[in-house]
Amino acid sequence: MRLQKLILEQFRNYKNLELSFDPQEPMTYIVGPNAQGKTNILESIYLLALTKSFRTTKQQDMIGWEYEYARVKGIFEEDADEEARSESPQSLELEAFLGKPPNPQKSFKKNQVKTGAANFIGNCQVVFFHPEDLNMLYLGPDLRRAYLNVISVQVNRKYFSSLRSYLKVLKQRNALLHAIKDQRATPGELDVWDEQLVEHGSYLMFERAQTIQYFQNQLASTYQKISEGDENVKIIYHHTLHDIENPEELSLQNWRAHFSEQLDRTRPRDLQALVTTIGPHRDDLNFSFDGLNLAACASRGEYRSLLLALKLIELKFFEERSNQKPILLLDDVFSELDPKRQNLLLQAIEGHQTIITTTHLNDEAATGGPMRTHRNLNVRPGKYLEVSQGIIHEPTA
Repeated sequence: MRLQKLILEQFRNYKNLELSFDPQEPMTYIVGPNAQGKTNILESIYLLALTKSFRTTKQQDMIGWEYEYARVKGIFEEDADEEARSESPQSLELEAFLGKPPNPQKSFKKNQVKTGAANFIGNCQVVFFHPEDLNMLYLGPDLRRAYLNVISVQVNRKYFSSLRSYLKVLKQRNALLHAIKDQRATPGELDVWDEQLVEHGSYLMFERAQTIQYFQNQLASTYQKISEGDENVKIIYHHTLHDIENPEELSLQNWRAHFSEQLDRTRPRDLQALVTTIGPHRDDLNFSFDGLNLAACASRGEYRSLLLALKLIELKFFEERSNQKPILLLDDVFSELDPKRQNLLLQAIEGHQTIITTTHLNDEAATGGPMRTHRNLNVRPGKYLEVSQGIIHEPTA
């Protein structure tokens, strides 16, 4: 997948912007001081991939403050099928429209035809990497669940539909628990919601177990390439169902049976707690180094290496699942990576379209010719854009 053109209308600090990307030049550097609009470019591409921002849950935040709407359009070229080399790459146009309250709207178009979010997500796939991703490893399980969801929805439309349905059913079930406490409903009314919770939740857990196993199969070797050590690094799926030791081996039918049985078993506890106490909404990921929990033994450098390893595995995961190379969005990550990790990342992303934001870069870097060094970083040749106060220009060579 390659982004050829990006068009922004009243998005963040860009009133009108049109950027062209050279399909033959995979690296694009967006350079400028902080708070000039570099990250806004990456956010707009992320919106086209996932229908949401990585920075805010309020869509009006993405609309220029003096405007009533924003529009983001991307024109892409899909990777040609290696088994059908005679076929030319297919063109794809994606558009996201955002309206501002009191009449907020969010709508999407694929090739100029309106479509729902379920059919929009996954057409453009991205791997996004920025320093705050470390929070996923440091902080609460909600961030790790969100990480799993962002990966899964881009390659599996059924996962997106199941996730959306599960969250709706969960909200209804929890409301019913309160109604039962207030004697406005009876416990027997939970049955219909439990059936739907099992239907959608089992699929989420089944898919998460398979995805985590994929990462586990590659994590130790990928991490050791970065650390040049022999650490035994593991990622473990921490779910809330009891008596399941090897979740990756369970069939979808087994997940349904286990979830249904344990929902029945925990119903008294749910009625007392007034929340649903088991299910994929309480999943987590556990990381360990040589058998010790990550939080108990890892240094900040080891956290950075682990995050980098996960991102490198993501690239392989998307390509194997979709036969398309995802677009890599790097938001000021070089400030968090030492020269060794910087170069490992740049070596691994060869052949992927990569859009990098950074505050500093050698004036001659990325304009062609041999690789040049800045802060010990081997900068690959590519397109070089400068940003200042929401204005982007391409410097002359």
